[in-house]
Amino acid sequence: MSAATPLPHTFPPTTAGVLERKPTLDHDEDVKLEETNALTEIPTTAWADLTIKEAVKTFRKTTIVCVAVLFIACSDGFQFSLPGNLLNLEPYKLQLVSLSTRSMLELGTARTLLDISQPSLYLLTGLMIIACIIETIARDWRVWLAAKILNGMSVGLCQMTLSSYVAEVAPVRIRGSLLVVYSFFFSFGQFTAAIATYVLQSGFQEDRAYLRVIYSMWVFTAISLAVTVFVPESPRWYLRVGKREKAVKVLQRLNGKIPGYDIERELNFMSYELTGELNMLAESAKVSYFDLFRGPNLRRTLVSFSVLGWQQCIGIAIVYGNSAIFFRAAGLANPFLGTVIINLLSLVVIFTSSYLVERFGRRPLLLIGGCGMVSCLIIIGSMGFLSTAGPNGGVVGGVTVAFMCIWVIFYTSSAGPCGYLLLGESPTSRLRAKTTGFAAAMSGVFGLIFSYTSPLMILNTGRGWGIKTAYLFAGTGFIGLVLVYFFVPEHKGRTFAELDEMYENRIPARKFRSTVTSAEQAKEVARNAATAPA
Repeated sequence: MSAATPLPHTFPPTTAGVLERKPTLDHDEDVKLEETNALTEIPTTAWADLTIKEAVKTFRKTTIVCVAVLFIACSDGFQFSLPGNLLNLEPYKLQLVSLSTRSMLELGTARTLLDISQPSLYLLTGLMIIACIIETIARDWRVWLAAKILNGMSVGLCQMTLSSYVAEVAPVRIRGSLLVVYSFFFSFGQFTAAIATYVLQSGFQEDRAYLRVIYSMWVFTAISLAVTVFVPESPRWYLRVGKREKAVKVLQRLNGKIPGYDIERELNFMSYELTGELNMLAESAKVSYFDLFRGPNLRRTLVSFSVLGWQQCIGIAIVYGNSAIFFRAAGLANPFLGTVIINLLSLVVIFTSSYLVERFGRRPLLLIGGCGMVSCLIIIGSMGFLSTAGPNGGVVGGVTVAFMCIWVIFYTSSAGPCGYLLLGESPTSRLRAKTTGFAAAMSGVFGLIFSYTSPLMILNTGRGWGIKTAYLFAGTGFIGLVLVYFFVPEHKGRTFAELDEMYENRIPARKFRSTVTSAEQAKEVARNAATAPA
């Protein structure tokens, strides 16, 4: 990284790899967020240079709070997998019309994310409880569909609220790792749904035996309620709405006992980042959804949506959403066992992804993982040309499970965790709720399409494609991979202020990693001054 000599806010024109601080991002204006005059230097956090291990150890309490909040994602994963698992059971198909319930889940998700701009954990938990009650008492498919719409709303709020909360509360050094934990708990919820269905499948010939699986959802709902009651509000949110004293109390509660922790310095750093975001929106009378498509925010909105949408296009509808019927189409004797295997594998691999995203960055993982997933889908789809009956039956099922597992390894190391990671990192702080809501809603629209059509394509009736359905996702996944290469930048190790600066200056996605920001230049100036001889 090249050294810089100019003082902050007086940088020369952009040269190779060095970023010019545009006038629109100068922070020497009066803003309500800070009751101070012009900034004479760029504030920094004192904890940016910690290793991941040191950051977790130092910010133990904050880490525990973030992990506790992210545990709510277990319900998200459970609800996503439940309809596909139950669809494979004949009594359930006759009673509750599962093909439609998955679509209602996705529709509820998209609808909620578009309508609610400031979601709360209380609303999220309340919707979970109401949905669980309705599902428990549902005896008619219409009542069940109503419950799934509410489930979709809670899932949508889950996607939007949790990533935004962790992005604002987590220390910069471990923000990426903690956001990846969302994917772990999502996978854990899917694994739990698969285990519950697998264990209880022998009794599903009994009337309404599916309720035993539904009852298990109450465990996640009860824990989510407990978490909601005890976690604090985001200090950045308090700063944004002018409640500085409350922000101080939250930081004191979370980090007050850390030796050397300077609350005022950290608040100034947060205020500096928020000030830049406010300045970029100074021409807007108020924040609205239209702001998502103005100037640099349009690009940030698309980046927030890109990987989540890609997830839907690259096969999660068949690997996670409808794996049981997909494995049955592949001739697997016990399709639920295959579902348990891939969900267990997801849990194991997701542990490593927290390290990988901070070690190698988001962009390399997405590109390598995307190539791997597309290749696996092509191989799986090719198995559809072999008959599942006779001597080839075991081969088709075995190869399908094997490459499905390889797909899971690539997915849980790339698109899975990075989708929610970019969802939390890409938006500006002021627009984070609306941006994440819109992005996840558009992903829900994609999910609505694929969740409804995938089972119809897989089922070997009429003109069903069977496991050749994987070819469709290989094609759409490849298109998404090309778009990721050209449009998704690297956010590794960047503060929100640095991201604001690079998006404002329209730095190409491929150059985000090598670009030197004004904050880095200022740090280099300070380092040179400290080491210069007297």
